[in-house]
Amino acid sequence: MTLTGVIPALAGANLIYGLGMLDSALTWDYAQMVMHNEFARMIKRVVGGIELNDETMQADLIAEVGPGGEFITREHTFKNMRQLSQTELIDRRTRRVWQEEGGTDIVERAYEKSHDILENYKVDPLPEEMQRELKSILADADAEAEELQAKGLL
Repeated sequence: MTLTGVIPALAGANLIYGLGMLDSALTWDYAQMVMHNEFARMIKRVVGGIELNDETMQADLIAEVGPGGEFITREHTFKNMRQLSQTELIDRRTRRVWQEEGGTDIVERAYEKSHDILENYKVDPLPEEMQRELKSILADADAEAEELQAKGLL
């Protein structure tokens, strides 16, 4: 999904299709959807680019470090290094730490997250005006379907 999503996104597409789908869209899976959602979020981040300003560029720090220097021990790097790559499912800890804390893989974490969403997510109700508009659209569609059915076209 990442390659088939990032290439069109970089080319300007604004729709990533097929999240959660498996087996040529014959199967849909909750955990797959959660994983694809994380990948889509990463693609969106890549396409959004990197903000360049005085704070993010740190020209003075670049000059101070100079050619061949390193940035990893610098306060600015430490403070900002995780901002561009926030993940919920991809585990970037060392293998030792990962194993000590249960060694769950991305699929296990995705199923756990999908179950949590299904059990605990609360949907905020749509505003009353939007609910009325949707009901009006559905009523119009029902009336049109009844008309087509009466004419034998449906």
